[in-house]
Amino acid sequence: MRTGNLADNKANEGSRPGSHLSKAGTKLAATRNRARYDRAAVFNPDGLPVWADRHRLEGDIAAHDHDFLEIALITQGQAVHISADGDHRVRPGSAVVVPPSEWHGYSECEDLVVFDCFVAPELLDGALSFLEQELPLMRTIHAGPSLSWVPRIQLSTGEMSRSVGELYSISDISPDHRSRVQILGHLLVYLDILDHAWSERDTWVLPAGVRQHPAALRAMQVMERDLAHPWTLAELAADAVVERTHLVRLFRRSTGLPPMAYLNRRRAQVAAALLVRTDHPVAQIGARLGWTDPAYFARRFRAVFGLSPSAYRARALSGTTRSHGPTSVEAPLPISGARYALPVQ
Repeated sequence: MRTGNLADNKANEGSRPGSHLSKAGTKLAATRNRARYDRAAVFNPDGLPVWADRHRLEGDIAAHDHDFLEIALITQGQAVHISADGDHRVRPGSAVVVPPSEWHGYSECEDLVVFDCFVAPELLDGALSFLEQELPLMRTIHAGPSLSWVPRIQLSTGEMSRSVGELYSISDISPDHRSRVQILGHLLVYLDILDHAWSERDTWVLPAGVRQHPAALRAMQVMERDLAHPWTLAELAADAVVERTHLVRLFRRSTGLPPMAYLNRRRAQVAAALLVRTDHPVAQIGARLGWTDPAYFARRFRAVFGLSPSAYRARALSGTTRSHGPTSVEAPLPISGARYALPVQ
């Protein structure tokens, strides 16, 4: 079996482009240095913004994020995948699609082997922008719910076998023979396999050409600007200039949730991000999001994540940080024999 080496690769997190921290979240600026991985530590010097490699995760992996798309395919073992949209057990055939700047981690890892595929966002927004129209999965990632969201797909045995073949083809092409046509060809086939599996089994697919209704977007933006405000459905409907019942229908169509449930989940997600990314006291985080009573904050948070805020913070930050590639020329951290011409284990 080919496995990768894991080592610390901590980087100052700084701001997260594309993340949806509210005004309250912005005020609570991150003071904790969390692991953040950038494309310079992942992609080959040849400039092709796609890479695939296999890793054995022998312990819990602490929360981290990155500035590229990651698709993690579980090929062996099991674990609990943690992100802002909840905890989900993964097993062989589970594929997790982590958008840029979304944090995630793993706990309860048992003999876990992950075959990762990394894609730079400028590739998806540029040469592969047509995928938004062709593949519902990619369309949903770009134009789906405003809530933090990490699509998860369970592949069949055949789909997993074909996927692993494409990933090996990406990772095993020697540096002297890597071409954009070859790499993108294998990537497109892999994405098509994932899309087919996801579209068949997932219940939320944004139809081609459909965008979120302006009234729903307006209400989301209003709430996002001040999550701590005690919003009512009447206020939101008046601001969006629609009837309350119509706003509920529009919200359900766009997010799968009515407005008030969306607000509570969004508050919990921002609280989760702040628990992971800052050292601020739990009560202070809750108060900044409109939950001034610590006990009530704990109940609302537990309703979404199944843990108290303190337990969630401790669990998310336990374990090691993981390395996606070399941190320096002087001390390379090999990921696989294929990439660095090292013996295959």
